[in-house]
Amino acid sequence: MPNKLSASPPYLWRGRSTEAIMGDVLIALTPALIAALWYFHLRALWLLLTTTAVCAVTEAVCLFVRRQRGFDGSAVVTGLLLGLSLPAGTNLWAAAIASFFAVAVVKQAFGGIGHNLLNPAMAGRALLMVAWPQTLGGYTLPDAVSSATPLSHIGGENFWNMLVGYKSGSLGETSAVLILLGGAYLYLRGTIRLRVPVTCLAAFAVFIWLFGGPTFLTGDPTSHLLSGSILFGAFFIITDYVTKPTTPWGEILFAAGVGILTAVLRLWGPYPEGVCFAVLLMNLAAPLIEYLTRRRVYGTGIPGAARAAV
Repeated sequence: MPNKLSASPPYLWRGRSTEAIMGDVLIALTPALIAALWYFHLRALWLLLTTTAVCAVTEAVCLFVRRQRGFDGSAVVTGLLLGLSLPAGTNLWAAAIASFFAVAVVKQAFGGIGHNLLNPAMAGRALLMVAWPQTLGGYTLPDAVSSATPLSHIGGENFWNMLVGYKSGSLGETSAVLILLGGAYLYLRGTIRLRVPVTCLAAFAVFIWLFGGPTFLTGDPTSHLLSGSILFGAFFIITDYVTKPTTPWGEILFAAGVGILTAVLRLWGPYPEGVCFAVLLMNLAAPLIEYLTRRRVYGTGIPGAARAAV
């Protein structure tokens, strides 16, 4: 597919293609993927195969219908992100519908990669949470004690288990160490900027510390950081180039908004995990944040001042 540029010149070519960036993301997701297969066994394998295959096939069909060529690997990344964000017991038919919705409706219907307003993987998960919440199940490990949600007993988990991943949760959110390993790879490769995940996690932790306990200043940010999908979202979801602002201050405001909204939704929302909806809400606000934090174009000034100078 020929490259299409929608912005005005000049352009700066970094020497990296979309395919190379998607390859880096796939490599960074590998530790979390291995952990999911290790802890959840065949349930994880079938779920990840379903989301990845449906996303890839849907992308290929959409590109054929739109008479475009060039499979860049972004659909595979979307499928893995969606699958890793789901609990192992999710019904496969529901995962397939979420995958089709993520690619066909959220991404391709808006023009394909680079044009979607919402993060496709999070939009697919949100569809299941709103339309078919009963299809999301199997958060617990095969040999673990069942609980209502992976966040039902924050503070009661063994700290080491929370680090290595031997705890309940969605496929990709259990092991904090492996998520950080993947995030470090993305940073070292220059694929992400640290200010985005660090700002998100810092805003989340401060809010939990202030309001997360029974009294003011008694929250436990460490347990909350190591539980749920906040780490996974900070390094793999909100760093998406398309659905966040591109300006430095815009990225900081966007990431802080995701962190604070996640804490608010986790503490007082109807769902046990707030990352999904926090990301989508901030995706909607990203164009406005971009507009408010945009830099002045070189060589331009205030029209009134220019006229006065003449």
